[in-house]
Amino acid sequence: MSRYNVQILPAVFTPMYEDGSIHYARIEALYQRCIDSGYNGIFLNGTTGECMSLNIAERKKLVEAWVACRKKNKNKTFRIFVHVGSSNLYEASEMAEHAQAQGADGIAMVPTFYFRPKTLNDLIDQCKYVASAAPAVPFYYYNIPSLTGVNFPLLDFVEQAAKDIPTFAGLKNSFNDLVDYQNCLHYAKGDYAMYWGSDEVFIMVYAAGNRHYVGSTYNYMGDLYFRMLDAFHAGNHEKLNTLEAEATGIYKILNKYNSLIAGKEIMRHIGIDCGPVRKPLKNLKASETSALLAKLQKTSFFDFAMAAKSLKI
Repeated sequence: MSRYNVQILPAVFTPMYEDGSIHYARIEALYQRCIDSGYNGIFLNGTTGECMSLNIAERKKLVEAWVACRKKNKNKTFRIFVHVGSSNLYEASEMAEHAQAQGADGIAMVPTFYFRPKTLNDLIDQCKYVASAAPAVPFYYYNIPSLTGVNFPLLDFVEQAAKDIPTFAGLKNSFNDLVDYQNCLHYAKGDYAMYWGSDEVFIMVYAAGNRHYVGSTYNYMGDLYFRMLDAFHAGNHEKLNTLEAEATGIYKILNKYNSLIAGKEIMRHIGIDCGPVRKPLKNLKASETSALLAKLQKTSFFDFAMAAKSLKI
């Protein structure tokens, strides 16, 4: 945790060669970027990591590579949260067991999104099954209805999961029902970690009491959020509003080009080449990349993106 008692986990990219194979050797650079940016952990094999375009062997090997990097750097406080969700519950269970064996600090899962759970109890049963494969690791439910098509009231889920899943530790939520999420924060009372997954309203949910975040833009513009926190705690609302307005302009540009795909181009530009995206995603054309960077140059984006050195919090 930082001086503001906040935990920010970048949802890390999966580095790839031009042929789409995984560039495991690039993980050291990604790890160092996290450290330089002041983070003490990551969210691995999530949406930003193109998890559903990876096979189970690759997802396991990525966990092993990140754990080995942590060990090599003798960083016992660096936390690795692993997403193990799949439309195949047996695979999800296998990856959960593997994550525990590797020393992961937490596991998360999306529900099955082909044969979807029809009731809340169905969803709880899925989560209980996967969580039981890693009984020594905190379990988090990854809520992202835009991609899974599964959408139950989160408060109902949290209340039931707290009773039925012994290792239940909280959520990774990427759905903008702020009222439902706020109700979860109030219910949690600090006993459960409610990781917020939509970077666009970072400070809004912070003001509501949130202290846990997972997101893709933390990979390359973390300084923006730290400046927001500084302004918030200094009571400098004018500065905070300015930063939020700058952030909104940046998000609009990123989303126009698909923020995941744009993110890989940005990482390349700032010196950490994570390679292309995998099919079915399509890489930007050279002209699109040039337009993306040109638009970002007209904002304060690169002031934040290039400020990753010595940001220890």
